[in-house]
Amino acid sequence: MASPSVFAVEAVEASAVGAGAIDLDRVEVRPQLESQTRAVDLKRSSDAIEDAVSSDAMGVYPDKNVAESLQRLPGVSVTRDQGEGRFVVIRGLDANLNSVSVDGIAIGTPEDSSRAAPLDVIPSDSTERLRVVKSPTPDMPGDAIGGAILVESASAFDREGRNLRGKIEASHQQLSGNTSPKAAINYSEVFADTFGVALGVNYQNRKFESDNTEVEYGAFDGGADDDLFANSLQRRKYEIERKRIGANLNLDWRPNEDSRYYLRTLYSQFDDAETRQRTIFNFGDGEVTALGNHQYRIDDLPADAIQKRMRYRTKKENTFAASLGGENRLSGAVLDYKVGYTRTEERVNDEMEARFEYAGDDTGATVDQRSRVPGFTLGDAGWMDNGNYDFDRIVLSPKRVDDEERSAQVNIRFDGDNASYKFGLLGRWRDRDVDTDERELRVGPDIALSDWTTASPDHRGGSLGQGMSSDAMRRYWAQHGAQYSARPQDAGGNALTSLEEDYSASENIFASYAMGTWDIGALRIIGGVRVENTQFTATGNSVDVASNGRSYTVTPLSVSRSYTNVLPGLHLRYDAGDDWVLRAAANKTVSRPSFGDIAPRVGLSRGDEEVRIGNPQLDPYESNNLDLSIEKYLGSTGIISLGLFHKSIDGYIVNTVSNTDPAYPGYEVTRVINGEKAKVNGAEFNWQQQLAFLPAGWDGLLVGASGTWLDTDFDPGLAGRERDDFMLPRASKHVYSAHIGYEKDAFSTRLAAVYRSEYLDTLGDSRAYDIYVAPNTQLDFSLDYKFTPNVSVYFEAQNLLDKPLELYQGTRSRTLQMEEYGRTYALGLKVAL
Repeated sequence: MASPSVFAVEAVEASAVGAGAIDLDRVEVRPQLESQTRAVDLKRSSDAIEDAVSSDAMGVYPDKNVAESLQRLPGVSVTRDQGEGRFVVIRGLDANLNSVSVDGIAIGTPEDSSRAAPLDVIPSDSTERLRVVKSPTPDMPGDAIGGAILVESASAFDREGRNLRGKIEASHQQLSGNTSPKAAINYSEVFADTFGVALGVNYQNRKFESDNTEVEYGAFDGGADDDLFANSLQRRKYEIERKRIGANLNLDWRPNEDSRYYLRTLYSQFDDAETRQRTIFNFGDGEVTALGNHQYRIDDLPADAIQKRMRYRTKKENTFAASLGGENRLSGAVLDYKVGYTRTEERVNDEMEARFEYAGDDTGATVDQRSRVPGFTLGDAGWMDNGNYDFDRIVLSPKRVDDEERSAQVNIRFDGDNASYKFGLLGRWRDRDVDTDERELRVGPDIALSDWTTASPDHRGGSLGQGMSSDAMRRYWAQHGAQYSARPQDAGGNALTSLEEDYSASENIFASYAMGTWDIGALRIIGGVRVENTQFTATGNSVDVASNGRSYTVTPLSVSRSYTNVLPGLHLRYDAGDDWVLRAAANKTVSRPSFGDIAPRVGLSRGDEEVRIGNPQLDPYESNNLDLSIEKYLGSTGIISLGLFHKSIDGYIVNTVSNTDPAYPGYEVTRVINGEKAKVNGAEFNWQQQLAFLPAGWDGLLVGASGTWLDTDFDPGLAGRERDDFMLPRASKHVYSAHIGYEKDAFSTRLAAVYRSEYLDTLGDSRAYDIYVAPNTQLDFSLDYKFTPNVSVYFEAQNLLDKPLELYQGTRSRTLQMEEYGRTYALGLKVAL
């Protein structure tokens, strides 16, 4: 049978044109339409409030990973790393409040302190479909205040018969000028109608660059209260080689109609080799004079206020998920069961940064802040020559994160004529270990930066001076690294950065639920309750550094906690006829605190009079949720829907800084606490449709648009800011997406846009120091032409508007970070047999 990517949508053709116009010998190739139909079918048949993306949609969009594929859904946006989607934000809520599972098994995160699972580590080609459940039913895990992201790999029974498809691709990044390869192959077959095998392997090696400018603003002597000056400006050049390897093997055995058994496995490897060059200008070290009109003069700028740094590191993140289970239809009941194992790990074994300071004469400068990114001139051009720099220090920063979970679950459902009752048990046993080390080594032979000199790197923001070679740095370190050590006065600081954030934790979750489903005419009622008990143990360190930095004490810490959450839920679905569906849901969900926040730890620096404290007594977030939606299905391929939702989140966790802690008088104390209630009100709109009613030639148009509007209210409980209004961190008020596509005969093309309005990233001491991420629009294009039903060529273009990632401080006129990536183009060949 033909693969999904070359499926002949005969039913759609029959509805689009008159029966007499159909040529039964002609195969119409419509991957966009088919994937849209699948997504609409999944939404229509679901008892929960959810949206979905099918595998064909991931082939149409120029998406490199799962996170970018999900951003096409209503109410979903992403945060990016080096221009690629990494964390998924559902309805404006922090990715830390989502749950992520692969084939029904929860996966962990390589992040050292957060629960947010990065989805850029999973290539899109490793999955069959993606689902985002925004209001989970009681038979689903309750840790989903934002939503539940379900990643599903393919079963051979999804495709029927023998299926083989592959693709090769070359992508070109405009900024770097590099062309990178990508390949994927997927095979599935069903033997004797009972045993299925599905296998997929994919590979990508992408080389690219980014240009980054970062600024720090602050007050200066003699300046007005509202006059913030660019104390520090740095230009960064990133050169990155990012490899993704994905594989999945799925086995299914269905010996009869009443029994089915399966094995699901998915592996992904994410290797990120990054070189970062940066030149730093600490203008605040000089004497600053305001000239008016946002211009400033700096006198007596010391030479060492100009610095150059070279960093290299390779980050390896691996994710493995496996589940073994089955389903049996018994007399009057259906029993299903599953055991699962996931392992996620991160290794950064070789991170090092060499730091140098300018050794020329003291100089002067002028800074012009009339544009969003400040411009400047220096009185001395010697800073551009690497030969004028002295060695400062080497910083080593290895890190290791291991996250492992075992799980087991069983569910039983009893079906009646118009009702069913379902009961289940789930156990999850999670172990997590984090070891972060950072050491500053300043004692050793001088390094001549001129020996590492390369050509000045291109940078859109301006010159970095002469370039630096990370290869030369690593060769030098391999030969001479043993000759370097720490100064005696750095011993305490090194202990603090090496031990404070280390922890080991175990989290065991035991859940049970009871749920009933009743059909009363066109009304379906789902009601039930879920109970989740969490048992948490952890060990960490208290590090106390003396004022002189030469001595310190380390005290092991440990903690144990247990708490229970009761999570009721009620869901209503009404089929109103004429393709109208009404839904309503009221439920309670929970999200547990981040491991880094609840790990027992104390970092006390007596010289700096600062202390950072973990808070093992944090309570989980608890959210009461209301959802309403109305959906109109437009044939088998279209939908128009409107949804309203409300979330009231108790104990929203925030980071606080205080200098009035009675346990540490006179110290600046940083800790996380349960803040006040956060409220989220929102609306979602979605429309997508094939315009089959248009005249011939135009009836191949496919259009869609979605929008999410948020109104959030949040009180972080920050001293001195009681009268300020805050938007929820990382919650954009507006998220829009739209696409227009065209498919006719062998031709398929699509233009898609996603817009996310500004959002609050970090809270400061006042509004002038709050950090925001600026609005962003992503515009992508794809084109597919099929020479035969089995062979096609495609072209993709990403970030057509060449939009940067921009952060600003306080007001849009003060750009804090400007990171540019350029456009990316890809050309590929797909084959389906």
